[in-house]
Amino acid sequence: MSSPDLLGAMFAEFARLGLVSFGGANLAEMERVLVLQRHWISPQVLANGFALGQVMPGPNLLAVTHYGYAIAGWSGAAVATAAFYGPTAFLSALVAALWYRNSRHPWAVALRNSLLPFGAGVMLASLLVLWRSSVHHWVGAALATLAFALLWKTRVNAALVIAAAALIGAVIGL
Repeated sequence: MSSPDLLGAMFAEFARLGLVSFGGANLAEMERVLVLQRHWISPQVLANGFALGQVMPGPNLLAVTHYGYAIAGWSGAAVATAAFYGPTAFLSALVAALWYRNSRHPWAVALRNSLLPFGAGVMLASLLVLWRSSVHHWVGAALATLAFALLWKTRVNAALVIAAAALIGAVIGL
């Protein structure tokens, strides 16, 4: 059973995480808060939830539902999901309406262009978090690098690459 204090703290953290996530991912900040600071989940739960979110249809950060469930059961899952997506959806709708009216102004173009390097940095930080929590052997590093190269250079379905990598990892004991 989840306490109201825990659910309140979860709502505050997941709402903040949703608002600071860029392009749907800020895994480095999630790791800092959920694993290192709050100790609500383990690094493995973080990596597993992210991987699960990648193969499920819909937003890749449906992993927050998994994290909420790991922290506080079904009520935690509901709170984490609502807190992560609710405030962000409201703010996005407001900004979209303003953007529609002002998108041709020079300040809007400059703002959009300045956010591109920020998004790339957040994605790189997420990659490093996943690497640290998931790759513990040179064979795993080689498998991850091969999967990355395959996805980057071909049009192979990502779900097939993930399934093949998981199967290979299971067979060789990763």
